[in-house]
Amino acid sequence: MASRRRSKFGSSKKKKTRKNKQSRKEKEKDQTFVNLPSDLLQLVISRLSLKDNIRASAVCKTWHDACVSLRVIHTSPWLIYIFKTDDSYELYDPSMQKTYNLHFPELSGFRVCYSKDGWLLMYNANSYQLLFFNPFTRDCIPMPTLWMAYDQRMAFSCAPTSISCLLFTVSSVSWNYITIKTCCANAQEWKTFEFKNRLPRNFNTFEQIVFSNGVFYCLTNTGCLALFDPSLNSWSVLPGRPPKRPGSNGCFMTEHQGEIFLIYMYRHMNPTVLKLDLTSFDWTERKTLGGLTIYASALSSESRAEQQKPSGISNCLCLSVFHGFKRTCIYYKVDEESEICFKWRKQNPYENIWIMPPLNLLDLPLFDQLIK
Repeated sequence: MASRRRSKFGSSKKKKTRKNKQSRKEKEKDQTFVNLPSDLLQLVISRLSLKDNIRASAVCKTWHDACVSLRVIHTSPWLIYIFKTDDSYELYDPSMQKTYNLHFPELSGFRVCYSKDGWLLMYNANSYQLLFFNPFTRDCIPMPTLWMAYDQRMAFSCAPTSISCLLFTVSSVSWNYITIKTCCANAQEWKTFEFKNRLPRNFNTFEQIVFSNGVFYCLTNTGCLALFDPSLNSWSVLPGRPPKRPGSNGCFMTEHQGEIFLIYMYRHMNPTVLKLDLTSFDWTERKTLGGLTIYASALSSESRAEQQKPSGISNCLCLSVFHGFKRTCIYYKVDEESEICFKWRKQNPYENIWIMPPLNLLDLPLFDQLIK
């Protein structure tokens, strides 16, 4: 009798175990990506591009909440390529390695001069027309006309929506005098200043202009640095020149939080990075950028402190290059010996320029075109 009870008890136990296994298998069959554990779901979503993040957020409420919490628009600059044949512009986001194609017929006949705070300064050599253009909002702010030489450089201090925005250019250089022109963003005409030319006689042209610490830093092709202070309307040429090795085939200048950096490129050696001492005005070579990444282009360059970014992109020089017919970027680690910069070749300065995308990119009508 006892043995019969034990066998009944044993068989019922086996039935329960069988049922549990079956229910577990059925649950596993019904389980989908929607039921992923939260930590695994976040890991998957963190690897998605911004476009795929937005699409994934439509799956269900759980995915929507996870996508929104991880949806951070990369604040690194984008590279704009300008095509001569039509009104086509190519925007390249190096953080996601994504390319977007846009058309701006309103910019037909214009070339780019400068970029800052998400705005482009454009110039039409036929009509002498100047205008500010925001490629993300398509806002346009016309400026007074001005004749400019092909290799003439121009810069502005901040976004044209600010009352403190000031345009600056060295309009002409003669044997005895230098002529400077400035214009506020809301002004109707240009102001002209003339100064005695104290530059060396082997001077040819200004290659780089950067606004920082309330003044415009102007670098010549021979390495002389001159300053224009708009608060005093003064012009001064600094003593000394940056150490430049033979074989240089280009240079970039940028600023970060008041510090001025200069990069010399070379054909057969790694670039050199120099920093300006604002007290002695001497240039010193740097073996590190201290966590900065410099996005370099001929007309204007951007710099960002990106040591906290998960991508690990820091202490780098980001350069535009061509691989076959593909436009892309390469990163050169300043504190490491590398031959990667040998892939870089000097390009037409008006073909590309870096620009900062706005933080509210998701809210702009243009973003709908970008993600399609």
